Amino acid sequence: MMLFQLTFWKSLLPVTQTLNLERKKMESYLYNIKFWEPYIKRRFIGQVEFLHKTIDQRLIPTFNSAEQEAEEITENKWNELNSFVCCPDIDPADLAEAAEEEGVDYFLMLLDIKQTLLNTTAITLFHLFEQQVIFMLRREIVHPAEEFCVKLMKIKEFRKRLLSSGIDITQYKSWNTISELNHLANATKHGEGSSAEKLRKVRPDLFSHPSSIERDLGPRSRSPSRRLYSPLSGEDIYVSETDLVRYKNAIVGFWCDYIESCDQN
Repeated sequence: MMLFQLTFWKSLLPVTQTLNLERKKMESYLYNIKFWEPYIKRRFIGQVEFLHKTIDQRLIPTFNSAEQEAEEITENKWNELNSFVCCPDIDPADLAEAAEEEGVDYFLMLLDIKQTLLNTTAITLFHLFEQQVIFMLRREIVHPAEEFCVKLMKIKEFRKRLLSSGIDITQYKSWNTISELNHLANATKHGEGSSAEKLRKVRPDLFSHPSSIERDLGPRSRSPSRRLYSPLSGEDIYVSETDLVRYKNAIVGFWCDYIESCDQN
């Protein structure tokens, strides 16, 4: 019996050694990246891509009928005014103008709401990224005793900890775009301030209404506006659908770079 048990445990020795080697190999990767890689790809990157896809394919297209809706508003207003007006002294041109104004106002309000959606999506993308960074900081990078230290829960702390391990995330190809997105999120939420000033230097076009850029009304139309009052109402900051693709790709690229840099260290 004892001989059988000895033989049995000896047969398990190679398996145990292999498992120990695999465990040590896994632990040798910086910040346990082989454990986190599937999670980052499925959860972090998946969240960002699905958010952008939903906004781009389900919400933004609802504004495609704005012009048609405005024409219907104009026509309905015209019919309404004509049904109540009996006085021959009223000029039909005045009624047509009033109906036209109703439709134009509706159309412009829809455009403002669409711009609000684009602007707030940029904000959401940044803060989703920020929460992902803080998740990694708390769950893997800081000491367990520091997990609930609120003052450490910042991107700059994440950057500092990685730098101490030989990884400079500011050298990632995506970093400049993410930094731009950070300033954009702050400027859109809070209005005028240091973030708005920094954003004007790197993306002055975001402060110019798209129609002025398309018509190219000269140098004044292309200079960044000093007026930043209501970006959350679709004014003063003008994020485009192309911008959202850039920001989404930058976040995806950041996490791919993070995986690669931890894998190489």
